[in-house]
Amino acid sequence: MAEDPPVLAGHAAWAALAVPPPGFAYAREEGRLDPAEFAAVVRASGLVRPVDDAARMAAMVAGANLIVTVRDGSGRLAGVARSFTDFAYGCYLSDLCVDPAYQGKGLGRGLIAETKRIIGPGCMLLLLSAPDPMTWYPKLGMERVANGFIIRRDG
Repeated sequence: MAEDPPVLAGHAAWAALAVPPPGFAYAREEGRLDPAEFAAVVRASGLVRPVDDAARMAAMVAGANLIVTVRDGSGRLAGVARSFTDFAYGCYLSDLCVDPAYQGKGLGRGLIAETKRIIGPGCMLLLLSAPDPMTWYPKLGMERVANGFIIRRDG
């Protein structure tokens, strides 16, 4: 594996990236995001989630305490960052997805940056990646970590 690019360190550096490109807007939508709209973006992005189980997708949206979205000027959902956080010490960014029609515009990085801006300087952000984007996150300036353990879900 080639050496990763430099890490983008510090809250201020990430918060400075939390500016949407022209024609897009970030928003917090916990308690407001339509689960069907969320499922449609997840499905389009290719992120493996139970998109055909409407009740489970609704529970996923309802259970998250930080949902950052990016929408285009017409209000169409372009991407979502769904997280669990205490806003003081730790944040787990569980789902990051951008509709392929909007990829390549910096929206994924922007969703991460906006999430970091919201949680604040004393809170770390942890993201576990699917295999394919493992090379993408270091290019954004995220630090690779190897420690962790998992107990997998049944189904």
